[in-house]
Amino acid sequence: MEYRSLRFDTQTLDLENFQGNAVVNYTDSDIPYTRVIEHKHFESAVCPRTVITYECPRSWRPGMEPFYPVNDEKNNALYQKYAELAADRADVFFGGRLGGYKYYDMDKVIESALDAAERLL
Repeated sequence: MEYRSLRFDTQTLDLENFQGNAVVNYTDSDIPYTRVIEHKHFESAVCPRTVITYECPRSWRPGMEPFYPVNDEKNNALYQKYAELAADRADVFFGGRLGGYKYYDMDKVIESALDAAERLL
């Protein structure tokens, strides 16, 4: 199955504040990154410099870290075949974005993990 990957470009800037928020998402296809993370805002840190990370999409290939499934007809059909093979096995389960081969927001990932733990335990 195919996945999408990411490249992270992290920079330390001589600025007290770059964007005023921990995460800003960018959806314009002309912008080469999907979000900018300014780490100090997760902890409300106060310091004269800041660290930011640009999250840039890139193609995935084996050996790279997969981040998101490619939810198209071909890949979803292949996932369905794997799910059917695993359906009769008590020792196989799929979890998370990659295991379930679907995009989840983080709140749904956590909910799915809790549901799986309840079923399995």
